[in-house]
Amino acid sequence: MQLLFIAPVAKTYHETTLGLDLADQLSGAGFASHFLVDPYNSEQVRARGHAHTTAAPGQGDVRETVDSLVRSVRPSAIVLCDYLAYWMAMAKGHRTDPWFIDRYDLPIIPVDPYDLAGTDFRIDVLGHADELDRRILDLPASLLPVPMARPEPAGTRALPYRATTSLHPLTTERRRDLRRSLGVGDTGRLLMIPTLDWQNTVRLRGTDVARATATRIPELVTDYLLQLPETTHFAMLGPRFPAYDRLPAERTRVVPDYSAQDYDDIVGASDGVFAFHLPAFALERAVHTDVPGMVALNSFDVGGRAGVDRIAGAFGDVGPAVERLVTGFPGSLPSFTMWPLGWNSFLRPGLVDNPYPAVGLKEEILDETAVVRKLHELLYDESLRARLAANRASYRERIEALPETAETFHTALGRHRSGPHDSAPSRGRLKARP
Repeated sequence: MQLLFIAPVAKTYHETTLGLDLADQLSGAGFASHFLVDPYNSEQVRARGHAHTTAAPGQGDVRETVDSLVRSVRPSAIVLCDYLAYWMAMAKGHRTDPWFIDRYDLPIIPVDPYDLAGTDFRIDVLGHADELDRRILDLPASLLPVPMARPEPAGTRALPYRATTSLHPLTTERRRDLRRSLGVGDTGRLLMIPTLDWQNTVRLRGTDVARATATRIPELVTDYLLQLPETTHFAMLGPRFPAYDRLPAERTRVVPDYSAQDYDDIVGASDGVFAFHLPAFALERAVHTDVPGMVALNSFDVGGRAGVDRIAGAFGDVGPAVERLVTGFPGSLPSFTMWPLGWNSFLRPGLVDNPYPAVGLKEEILDETAVVRKLHELLYDESLRARLAANRASYRERIEALPETAETFHTALGRHRSGPHDSAPSRGRLKARP
């Protein structure tokens, strides 16, 4: 059975990896997969052994490309590697109606990392409020990758599945070689900090507040990192933010260009992952490579001296780096779950009754004392590291208890075939088969 996977987002590996990890699990159950991806992801798909076609905004009509693929590949279903990313890429990037795929009269199966049925569908784009298309609620089934989705979803139409079964801890020899290539000696500790190209785009092109948030939070994080022991090394995966230039050059590797395999390798070679946004792909991969993780988010809208007083009331004191940030911020620093944008009402419902956040450490990013202390413990406190290792092992057991992924996928297909699988009117459908 042929499947067409669509992952059209540029400058990221996350969405395509979700599709590839799913396709790999389905390959042993008689499914062959063809991918439509941005050229950025071409080598990623090729390295995993799947056929693929590329499409990018400004390089032809994506609808014609998909038309041609449906005729040649003759898929039995279309899989959206990430529903949100698909909608964003088609509506905002390719500037086309995402639901032109209705005309193929095929089951559409979306992968949904956020369990969207429980959200309000409100997102920010470059700091501007927007609302995500709710079409997913009309589809008979969706697939929830664990992590980061709940093993028990919010609604009955969502089917949780194992996001990957092929990612494991590095061998001792491979880990040692990678760490040496990153300049980390036998007694050093390596902390990986991930960022994404779109976050840097917000720094350059967002609203005033979004640009300030995208600039000032890396400055705050750098202040925190400088308080860690001199045996701490840093791997900054993603674009170079100006604040990183203050880190010790001999202990810092900024890696703006890397392959999907490089990404997994550096996560696996690290002693800890520190992110200040959810979802953070590195934190998800760290669960499987058995590396402890920490996320620091912001629950406060604060600015000026009144903001400093509010933080002091919440945490007992205010660190000097936080005070500089809050008093120097142009207006109020906004709360955020997905730095540098908010996405609070969109993402936070999916974290309720979800065991994933408890696998690692979660702190308030404006609690300077707590964040620095926990980062130190994450890297150097063996009792805490052992406790977090036990958390990861327990969480992986919950993932392994899920049904076989091929069984879950067949369930999704069955729901489409047992009744109408689209709610949109026919718009000159192009059949996949004559």
